[in-house]
Amino acid sequence: MKLPISYRPDIDGMRAIAVLLVILFHANFSLFSGGYIGVDVFFVLSGYLITLTIDKEMSENRFSFQQFYLRRIRRIIPVLVFIMLIVTIPAYLILFADNLESYGRTLLHTILSTNNFHLWVILKDYFAENSDLIPFLHTWSLSVEEQFYFVWPVLLLVLHKFLTTKNRLLFIVLFVIAMLVLSIYLTKTNMNMAYFLLPARFFELGMGACLAMYWDKLPTFAKQYNGFISIIGMVLIVLPAVMLTKGSAFPGLNAFWPCLGTCLLIYTGKTTENQGILNTILQNKLLVWVGLLSYSLYLWHWPIFTFIKYLGVNLEGTIRIGAILLTFVLSYLSWKYVEQPFRIKYKFDFKRTMLYVFVPSLVLIAAIYGILDAKDGFPNRFPNLAEFNPKANYPNKVRQNCFDQFKIGNCDECFLGVKKEKLDGMLIGDSFGNHTAAFLDILAKDAGLYLHDSTAGGYPVLNKLDENGNPVFPPEYAINRLQYAKQFDTIYIAANWDEQGTSNSPNYLSIVKTVGELIKLGKKVVIFDCLRASTELNLHKAKLVKSGNMVFFKDTDFRIPMYERPNDYIVYVMKQKFPELIVIDLNDAMCKDGKCDIQLDNTIVYRNFNHLNTSGAEMMAKKYIELKGNPLKK
Repeated sequence: MKLPISYRPDIDGMRAIAVLLVILFHANFSLFSGGYIGVDVFFVLSGYLITLTIDKEMSENRFSFQQFYLRRIRRIIPVLVFIMLIVTIPAYLILFADNLESYGRTLLHTILSTNNFHLWVILKDYFAENSDLIPFLHTWSLSVEEQFYFVWPVLLLVLHKFLTTKNRLLFIVLFVIAMLVLSIYLTKTNMNMAYFLLPARFFELGMGACLAMYWDKLPTFAKQYNGFISIIGMVLIVLPAVMLTKGSAFPGLNAFWPCLGTCLLIYTGKTTENQGILNTILQNKLLVWVGLLSYSLYLWHWPIFTFIKYLGVNLEGTIRIGAILLTFVLSYLSWKYVEQPFRIKYKFDFKRTMLYVFVPSLVLIAAIYGILDAKDGFPNRFPNLAEFNPKANYPNKVRQNCFDQFKIGNCDECFLGVKKEKLDGMLIGDSFGNHTAAFLDILAKDAGLYLHDSTAGGYPVLNKLDENGNPVFPPEYAINRLQYAKQFDTIYIAANWDEQGTSNSPNYLSIVKTVGELIKLGKKVVIFDCLRASTELNLHKAKLVKSGNMVFFKDTDFRIPMYERPNDYIVYVMKQKFPELIVIDLNDAMCKDGKCDIQLDNTIVYRNFNHLNTSGAEMMAKKYIELKGNPLKK
């Protein structure tokens, strides 16, 4: 006898294994250093279960997009929105302004199913240090699944309409293989994109879908063979969970094996009388119960862990056990009182579901985002951190008419120093140029100079170039800005020099060449060398201490090691090539005896790990004049 399509307890057991691997990994259990593969198990299960239903409905000409998305909304939205609303309460109490403002954005992207794109843009790496400060980091996987739900039914419907059953099955096999090859390629060329976005994950959901489409055509093996295959399937899941690490190439081929293991386990539970030994074990009541809670467990665990780590508490020992227990308690409550009622009791039709559930949820989350964004994350909640008030002290807000506006010659809005009839020079650069404006303003006022500034992200001197020498952004602004600056005898340039490539990269060579051309024209070129970068975690801990919160870590020395820059560091090379170049090193104001402070007069000078805030840049300039004199007077 075949198990009912609607329910297989061993699949809930697989969900339990998947979510436990993810929780143990996020709880920093070293044994499960690759526990993130639990997400890939979920992907295969989702692809299988979704396709098993809709492929059957399409074959019987009774598939309805409305009914499909109605089931998805009931399953996903109510408990997701409930947890987002509950988590917003401690988020408001705990998170600093910049993190709370970012939190609102992740809420909105989560409800819009675009959080994977959002995180791909803002994070260079899923496992980056600052990812621990994002309470809804984990919903990237929901976005991937939901995007699959938009694409897959349409593709499957087209296949049903235009291809025979045989060709349809052949197509899906070839398609999944192609998606696997694409995933392997993207993992090698752009692992961050591969990790977050659907194209490199499609093969995982597709493997489950392929299994579902072939389901009735697959042979049935004897019990002993299924037992052996089920063991292999579990090994293919558990081995990557303990052998992979955060540094492993992923997804790609490393994701294929746990996906294959999941497919094998699904397959060996095809019939009740011949199911594999692992399928029998997976039907254990405790595992099934955990599997039933798996969606709530997945949603709850990461915000809980994040808030603990956000407060500077190590997730270990009794704290770790307590966090896991709290996750289970909250998950049971949300499963019983939110998930189940909306799946069983409150079964509205599509129109009323949209009207009573989805649209109000979207409006509510959008309103939370709008309020947090408009209020800049309510910085006044932490009066000791006044320097982190965006509108008052973030260069991109304070000088918003001068940064990323791509304007040139708007001197009434964008001037530094003392306003006079005639300009004495111009500041150009990227976002580092924008935060250096406050530093230069102090120097210019002290020297009685009148300067214009125009800066934009990604435009250090000219346009930033990629490894092939192509402009990353439209080049017109950079060309016009430099041409405008050439009318002055003195040109000031500030950029993130650490990120301008290596000595043989097109971008690096372009900058050196351009600066050389300016000097050949007889221009006085002043370069601002950027301050040593801190880390998000280091800065966060400094904010915790300064805010007056109780802290649970001993080391409160947040100074930055004055790490050595390489011999081909672009500022060193330009100074060597062009001795007449003037270099103002911001590190001179902050660094001593191999360490660089992040505070002056009890004020943190950083806005984030490598950008300055306005008051910090101004204080640094005053300190620089005190220590070195004003180079603009020479």
